[in-house]
Amino acid sequence: MRTCGRIELLARRTRKEIAAPLILVALAIGVWLPRLRGPIDLRWDAGVYYTLGTSLAENKGYRLLNEPGEIKATQYPPLLPAWIAAHQLVLGTSDPTVVGRALRLSFLLLFVGYIAAVYILARDYLPVEHAFGVTLVCLFNFYTSFLSDLCFPEIAFALATVMFLVVHLRGGRFSSFLAALCGIAAYALRSVGVCLLAAWAVDGLLRRQYTRALLRLALLAGVVGSWQLYIHSVETEPTYPRPAYAYQRADYLFYNVSYSRNISLRDPFRAESGRLSITEALGRSWENIRQLPVRLGVAVTSDRYFWDAQRIAANRALGVTLVPACVIDATLIGLASLILVGLGLQVGRGQWIIPLYLAFSFVSLSATPWPEQFTRYFAPLAPFLALSLFLALHTLPAVFDRVRPHLRRVGVVVTGLVVSAILVEDGLTFVMMYRGMHQHVSYLDRSNQPVSYRLFFYKDAYRALDAGLDWLRQHAKPADVVAASMPHWVYLRTGLKAVMPPFETDSVRAQELLESVPVAFIVQDRGLDLDTRKYLDPVIQAFPERWRLVYRDSIQDEAGNHPQEAFEIFQRVLP
Repeated sequence: MRTCGRIELLARRTRKEIAAPLILVALAIGVWLPRLRGPIDLRWDAGVYYTLGTSLAENKGYRLLNEPGEIKATQYPPLLPAWIAAHQLVLGTSDPTVVGRALRLSFLLLFVGYIAAVYILARDYLPVEHAFGVTLVCLFNFYTSFLSDLCFPEIAFALATVMFLVVHLRGGRFSSFLAALCGIAAYALRSVGVCLLAAWAVDGLLRRQYTRALLRLALLAGVVGSWQLYIHSVETEPTYPRPAYAYQRADYLFYNVSYSRNISLRDPFRAESGRLSITEALGRSWENIRQLPVRLGVAVTSDRYFWDAQRIAANRALGVTLVPACVIDATLIGLASLILVGLGLQVGRGQWIIPLYLAFSFVSLSATPWPEQFTRYFAPLAPFLALSLFLALHTLPAVFDRVRPHLRRVGVVVTGLVVSAILVEDGLTFVMMYRGMHQHVSYLDRSNQPVSYRLFFYKDAYRALDAGLDWLRQHAKPADVVAASMPHWVYLRTGLKAVMPPFETDSVRAQELLESVPVAFIVQDRGLDLDTRKYLDPVIQAFPERWRLVYRDSIQDEAGNHPQEAFEIFQRVLP
């Protein structure tokens, strides 16, 4: 009878081992089914990556094709553009609509691979049930879904880092070589990948594997040094201080300069802000680190906006303010505490690599001046944060049992409540995203064919922008240059050269800089993520004889009102 029982238990475990990854893969594909149609989202930074990929595919080097003079790029590492270039070469076209559809499918494969890799990593630390929970947290994470819909490097970067840990922890004959490849890929996708290579080197030192540590340090120096040497070579070229227009290489033009130049400013969106002092840099880092507990909790659940929206909806449904705002902060800080406990457990067991990688990442990200982007930056760290969280939860019953044996059930209940709260929050956020934020897109592609699909966060301001760009493509001359807050998207949609406006508060100086391009059209958008009206409105008001309104589209705000400000296009009047 005991033998039969053991066989039955083994069979049950085997079924779990087989079923869990299959269910996760099926869910990963399932969450993508509503968004398989149309090209991948190429707005914001995605347009930069796509433009660089086109430059590589056309054998022009690593250049920003949207810019007059097609200057060399120095900000983003080249692996994602190379991936885009491969799609263009296979398809024989750089048409963003055609290639964008193929990229959407390849990003689906990356996403499914990422989810599978998270489960494999979690399974090396935890039993099936907890590993399944870790993967669900990553699968239904708000920013994971959003970023996998964008032509951004975060999902590929997360896949590379998770695979690095899988290979490194499992060992084997070629483990160091494969881990090195994953580490190089991570850095070639995002500069913060340096933290992974640094953690690997320090892990070798802590284990007194000095030869391995030295080789890893050499790899780190070689990889980082190669990219920095390229940046240095571009910045020391004779053409760098003599660009195609006066402000093309201004430090505030974050797409056109290196990270080090951009973050050296007090405020990257204000030209007059000046250089950041060491004291100010330390103060900025400290302010970012102070917000770390809440950010850790957000990274394993959803954005604070969704927490607040659900709290307000619950209070409204109940008719009383039953859930105050402080409950959300307490919950997020509680989750962060559990994550730190899980990291402490790893350190206590001599498992240094994940705590080191996270620590180096936190310090590195704290130095950046874009706190509004931190939720995005933390998204690739979600597997390691969720793993640490579930490690703490896995130990809770045993901890309660040591205090008093009959309290073990309390630990089990607490674990169940925490996991349920996370999954309910992720589930509600997931529904909110698809019901209210997965919005219809419609515009004409470069062949004047209508394109219709859905994107996340495609609000009225983007709808007005695309309608305006349809008009602009029909009325602008091929040699005209456009100034807009999303120049790369303008370039992809119209084929016209496009630049960022100067971030200058002096209207006379700003007009001189626009003339140096020279800019033929100003796109005055409203409600997009980067507000450039504060720089362009004074110019248009100060020089009404130089700028003529040629297109206007009223924009409806979130309350359904039509404010006086609207999407507008101004054309330069030649003297």
